[in-house]
Amino acid sequence: LDVLQGAVFADRRLRLRYRHTGAPAASNYTLDPYGLVCKAGIWYLIADHRGKPMLLRLTRVESASLTSAAVRRRPGADLAGQWERLRRQVEDRPDPLRVVARVRREAVDMFCRVHARHLAGPPPGGGRDAPDWVEIELRFRGVMATRPLLAFGADVQVVWPPEVRADLAATGAAAAACHSTPIQAGPAG
Repeated sequence: LDVLQGAVFADRRLRLRYRHTGAPAASNYTLDPYGLVCKAGIWYLIADHRGKPMLLRLTRVESASLTSAAVRRRPGADLAGQWERLRRQVEDRPDPLRVVARVRREAVDMFCRVHARHLAGPPPGGGRDAPDWVEIELRFRGVMATRPLLAFGADVQVVWPPEVRADLAATGAAAAACHSTPIQAGPAG
């Protein structure tokens, strides 16, 4: 963090070794930093690489060093504008995994509030004559990202895809096994 702050404050270019999510090896970059941003306790570097903006999570930086070269920022580009644009690109990216779940009518309102970000369409309507179960389509980043659905217990049943059903069944079984064996309570305090 000190090296990155130093590059921003000194208006110096930065050499960075960075590991992208899922990449087998780190990549080397020479960057023109705009600044550092913290969101939800996670720090990001906003910088240009070859004149194109990048959003880099600091926990993925393997090494960083200042160069003697002055930073080269694009005319009219600033930290606030770059942050807003890059943040929107990440947050507005649609989640690729389509999940269809059945939710008990009594739990639909709470379910839709908790999983609002994942709803693939508007929350379902329906009055008193609606069925006991409501089918809802959701989008998630991956199979493991669906595990919070388990918090609704038997009020939610995933219908599709099979790999999500299998993962939730295995995770639920592991949790049940973990909690079914009595443990000796330790001393209080």
